[in-house]
Amino acid sequence: MNICLSSAQLKSLSKEQLLGKYGPAIGAQFTVGIITSAVTMLCSLLTDETTTAGFILSYAILIILDVLSGIFQAGLTRFYLNLVCNCSYYISDVFSGFRFHADRAIAVRFLILVMQLIGLIPCMVFTFLLEKQESPVMFLLCSITLVIGGIIYVIVSLLYSQAYYIMLDFPGYSVRQIMSGSRNIMKGHKGRLFYICVTLIPYYLLGFLSCGIALFWVIPYTKVILTNFYLDLVHAQSSSLI
Repeated sequence: MNICLSSAQLKSLSKEQLLGKYGPAIGAQFTVGIITSAVTMLCSLLTDETTTAGFILSYAILIILDVLSGIFQAGLTRFYLNLVCNCSYYISDVFSGFRFHADRAIAVRFLILVMQLIGLIPCMVFTFLLEKQESPVMFLLCSITLVIGGIIYVIVSLLYSQAYYIMLDFPGYSVRQIMSGSRNIMKGHKGRLFYICVTLIPYYLLGFLSCGIALFWVIPYTKVILTNFYLDLVHAQSSSLI
């Protein structure tokens, strides 16, 4: 098996690849951000969250929008794969998910979201009970389930972090093969990806301190690093996708 690139090597490679290409990358992220924010805000304005029914409806709409965002996720993944692989890339690539396998993009996001939410359900229940009856025991249970749910959320995110890359690289794969392919290729690499993500936290803190302006550069940089991480995995253990 080939030796995988270190976090420092991935970052250095990504910086080189982004030189002179930040404009389209920022444009792609900005396009998706504006559309998703506008739709979310519009749906929020159309629902009355002060009532129980409106509150439930609001959350249901947010979940549906999150699932549908899988189409844009597929489009952004295609954009960054093209950029990193020196293929033709355009801001319009972010809409490619609507033309190619939109059903799979939605299904992948739905399955990932369900698994992430399952781990958080106990915390949601105890949080609801805590609001009804405040007590040290209830607060402790809420805190414990929050930590456990957070751990499950992170593990699921790591396990299926390569799903969209695999979906685009292997268009003949079914949703089941895409999900299992991501699990297989991430065996022994979840800790490495988690470490890479942790080392990027200071960049995001600086981005927030700059009132979000620096995030226009931080997010594309992160996406290119993650794309190179996937390509490095494929190069090192392509047989694990089978």
